[in-house]
Amino acid sequence: MTKEEISKWFWNKFNSCYPVVHSEHSKNIFMFYDEQFLRQKKLSRVLDEELIYPTEIKGKCLFELDYKNGDFWYDSDDIWTFLYNNYSHSYIDIQVLIQNLLEEHDKLSALTTILQMPKCIKSKNKLIK
Repeated sequence: MTKEEISKWFWNKFNSCYPVVHSEHSKNIFMFYDEQFLRQKKLSRVLDEELIYPTEIKGKCLFELDYKNGDFWYDSDDIWTFLYNNYSHSYIDIQVLIQNLLEEHDKLSALTTILQMPKCIKSKNKLIK
């Protein structure tokens, strides 16, 4: 896949998530991916209706934005595996790619990429409204 295709896939995945704040990590934003939410998001866009965010946390945490420490965590099972299989087998190439993607956006440009499972604990998370 080209860098442009990878970029499109990455941002589609990121923008398909909904944000959650953890009570013990209130400076962090956890991004959860859920197929039902994604369908609701698409439907609300087609019908030109307000998007209703989930009232309970479902799905899988794919990203964590840690603004306190400047870290951007991403899931190794879904994100890393896809990039490894479709972009490069080099750890450094993938890290550089994601860092470059983050630098395209002002609010994410201060974060540094880290490959590891986000530290999501579902039972103590609160949805962001």
